[in-house]
Amino acid sequence: MVAPRDADSRVRDLVAKWADGKATLKEVRGYTDEELYAVARAGHVFFNQGLIQEARAIFQGLFAVSPRDAYFARALAVVEWAAGNPDGALGAFDVAIKLDPDHPAGYVGRAEVRIASGQKREAQSDVAKAISLAKAKDPLKIKAEAMLEALAGRRR
Repeated sequence: MVAPRDADSRVRDLVAKWADGKATLKEVRGYTDEELYAVARAGHVFFNQGLIQEARAIFQGLFAVSPRDAYFARALAVVEWAAGNPDGALGAFDVAIKLDPDHPAGYVGRAEVRIASGQKREAQSDVAKAISLAKAKDPLKIKAEAMLEALAGRRR
């Protein structure tokens, strides 16, 4: 059992680290991945029901609590895009890619936003990167290949 003084000291240390950007709220509050991903499942339910603002609130909160989790950044980007906020979506996809540069989903998602924003050259670069990262039968690779062909003006 931890003595109250030791627990208080531990919390103070974690809060100080959080204030210095060296710890996350996840660490300060002691949340587990399982707890946060359970909340994410609720966000997906809201999103699939068309309750975009509720999903947005959940994924903004998850990203605030666990800002090093690329999955939460990608999910937030998708919700921001669905909410009609392309700048927010691009920003969140940028963060997701920075956190996990080897995951093709961030590049595919960012390419979709860039296509809609008229940034064809940047979108082509993103889908090419996604194709290079995705495995052969990965649905993201198939989607990225189709997007690249469409951007090049070719049909399948």
